[in-house]
Amino acid sequence: MNHFRFVILLCGVAVLLVAVATPQSALAWTWNYKAVTYNAPGLCVRGDAGIDHSRPGSFSGNLAYATTYAFNNACGAGLDLPNGWAASRLDVFKYDGSKWVVCRHTDWHYGGTSKGKWVGDLFIGPTGPSSFLDYGGAASCGVGWYGTMAYTFVWDGSKWRGGSVWSGYEWVQ
Repeated sequence: MNHFRFVILLCGVAVLLVAVATPQSALAWTWNYKAVTYNAPGLCVRGDAGIDHSRPGSFSGNLAYATTYAFNNACGAGLDLPNGWAASRLDVFKYDGSKWVVCRHTDWHYGGTSKGKWVGDLFIGPTGPSSFLDYGGAASCGVGWYGTMAYTFVWDGSKWRGGSVWSGYEWVQ
């Protein structure tokens, strides 16, 4: 191998190592969609958890999301529940190198749920209360790994049922 090809090869290896060693999310958001947090006869609770960060050239913002949904038995069809019977909130976590710590959070948001409806040729639903937060990106708690923990609960007439959903994590700088 001549000297020129050897130098090109070394440069290529160096670029590859830098690209692999620099943590970057492939997308500007990470999302866990309709995860089951409770499932029993007559009620199934599902939730969304998402985290987004501003990334030039893409549709993005420094946002965290949580949504609660209520379904009937075996997580089949959505349920229509009255206002106040469903709740969501979220915590934005940042990894500090040894553990996940809360960076920002929302209060509880209450509402009803809907099985959904047709609007022309488009089905919208099911729906439920959502929590949204502009957490500020790296300006809030510094550069690093971030994730959202969503808390999704539905009142069954005697007790709050549900749990938490983790969005997954992504690099924010």
